[in-house]
Amino acid sequence: MEYFVTHDKINLLVADLLTTEAWKEFVFPKILKMKTQVSQIKTYMAMYHEASVSNLLEIMLYHRTACENSEDGLVELIDYCYRKFLKITEKADEYMNL
Repeated sequence: MEYFVTHDKINLLVADLLTTEAWKEFVFPKILKMKTQVSQIKTYMAMYHEASVSNLLEIMLYHRTACENSEDGLVELIDYCYRKFLKITEKADEYMNL
């Protein structure tokens, strides 16, 4: 954790998480629509990357120094969490209406 704070890498992780989210939303559906067979391992790794980065950020941000040194990325991270929360509640509403 100290390395990430010292070298200001937490904001880089937030940027990576947002890039992965955008890739999943805009690029990944186009890849799935292609006629070629998409490898299941590649698909899994794309999804796993976002989960790994978000989990690493979760662990890092339990420490006060990490939160204090990464104030710039925290607003974007809060927006990311809010978007994920909205998607989960939309899915739950769809499920309840079935």
